[in-house]
Amino acid sequence: MIAEREVGDVSPDAKPARKNDVEWHEEPEPVPENPSQHTKNNKDNAVTDDQLEHDDEEAGNADASKSRLIPFLKRYWILHLCAAIGLAILANLSLWQFDRLDQKVALIERAEVRAKEAPVAAPGPASWAELSSDEIDYMPVEVSGQFIIGELFYFDTLTKPKGPLGGQGYFVYAPFITNDGWTVLVNRGFVPIDRKDFSTRLGSAPPRGQMTITGLARRAEVASMFSAEPNLSTNEWYVREPKAMAEAMGMLADQTAPYTIDLQETVSVAGDLPQAGETRMTFSNNHLQYAFTWAGLALTLVGVYFAFLIKAWFNQDKPVVKDDDEDEDDDYDAEEEKRKADRYKMISDAARRPRK
Repeated sequence: MIAEREVGDVSPDAKPARKNDVEWHEEPEPVPENPSQHTKNNKDNAVTDDQLEHDDEEAGNADASKSRLIPFLKRYWILHLCAAIGLAILANLSLWQFDRLDQKVALIERAEVRAKEAPVAAPGPASWAELSSDEIDYMPVEVSGQFIIGELFYFDTLTKPKGPLGGQGYFVYAPFITNDGWTVLVNRGFVPIDRKDFSTRLGSAPPRGQMTITGLARRAEVASMFSAEPNLSTNEWYVREPKAMAEAMGMLADQTAPYTIDLQETVSVAGDLPQAGETRMTFSNNHLQYAFTWAGLALTLVGVYFAFLIKAWFNQDKPVVKDDDEDEDDDYDAEEEKRKADRYKMISDAARRPRK
């Protein structure tokens, strides 16, 4: 007969009464899985994987582009060098024009101010060596001496005359011997182109004897490669060169001032010619325009440079398409090579064939 086992506390917290008693506990009920949550997790994982693949692809493309860029740039190193040299030249020309603009503005201001100052004694031979053109130009001076016979004609166009005469004509230069023994060329004034000959302007000779003249000192001009040569037979000059003009008149160049003097009032025996006081006080000032022109050319060079590189970069992967003429030339060359090979083989076989 089997003895009944006492039934004890069967609650989940109850401990077994004896060694062989069974420990009772309740299993947690399984939570049903949400299908929508599972789908969302799958989508999140898929998006993450796609993003990683996209990032890896972009990184790979960046590395590939970087590895191709350096050889591409090395291929056009001559272009880079020429562009850099051209850009440097154009930039320097633009900056030089800005510097010339400052100099021209300063010259205009100095000429307008100095022309109204009181005249000083004209510099003599002792100061000629250290006399700069900027220092002497438009300086009001006075000097005592006398005119000597002789005339030179400096061709010019008087666009804004102060007197009644203007247009194309000549400035009449005459030698003036100072009381100290040195010579200076004096611009006595303007005559129209049809009044150059002395016979057409009788009474225009300078007075004889000692006199004191005042005027504006003008620096010597420097001839350029485009300057016209003087006509010594007619005494016509196109560049104001005191030393050369003095030699043409038979005077000593080392005793002639390196500047000229423009008279501000007419000095003649009779009449109103030459028309004095016509010193040019207006200056052409196009340096700002030139500066922007050079700067624009520099920017154009940069634009063309980058446009060429961008086009070359995108065209480097395109297959080279041969023209029909090139294909025909290739076919013709191949056929010609084949005929030569067949002819060589025929001659070789004939040479090896035994003679009868």
